Amino acid sequence: MINEVVLEGIVVREPWKFMDDLFFRLVIYRDSDLPAKKLDLERDAGDYINVRVNGGANGLIHIRRGMRLRVHGFLQSRDYRESLEEFISKARKSKSCADLAVDIKACDLKQNQVLIDRNVVEVVARRIIVLDAASPNEKKTRSIERVTSGRHAEAENDSSEKVSVSGEIDTTAD
Repeated sequence: MINEVVLEGIVVREPWKFMDDLFFRLVIYRDSDLPAKKLDLERDAGDYINVRVNGGANGLIHIRRGMRLRVHGFLQSRDYRESLEEFISKARKSKSCADLAVDIKACDLKQNQVLIDRNVVEVVARRIIVLDAASPNEKKTRSIERVTSGRHAEAENDSSEKVSVSGEIDTTAD
C-alpha cells in the first residue's frame, strides 16, 4: 500500500508543541487542473491540514506563520474522545465564540459528562523544504528532513541546505 503525501502551502498560524512533537497548520490552494473550491466569484478557498513533525519540538526547527513550505510525508489518523466542556473551552478562545454558552436539556448530564469520539487526519512530515521564509533576511531555500535509515535523501536544489529534524546540517558531499 502507498501512503505518500507531497504538499505545498503557507503556514497560517504559529506552530504549537505537544509533548516532543511540533505541529503547524498549512493552507494549500489547489492546482488549476483540480476541481475548484470557490470562496467567492473571484477567489478559490484553500484546504487546511495540520502537519506533525515527530520530535520537532526540540527547538531546532523554526517554522513561522507566513512561511511557504513543501512537505513530504505520510497521512496519519488519530482517534480521541473529547467532552463538550473541552470543546466549548476551545471554542471560547476564538474571538467570535467568546460568549458561547450551551444548555443541555432533557437529561441530567453536565458538560464534562457529554463525550464524543473524534478523529483527526494529519500529515506526518518526513522532509520539509522552505520555499519562502517570509523574512527578508532568509533568501536561500533550505530542506529539513527526518533521517530514517542513516542517510539523507537528495536535495531538490544544489544550493539548498539539508537539515535533519535533529537540526544537524549535512555538509558532506554525496
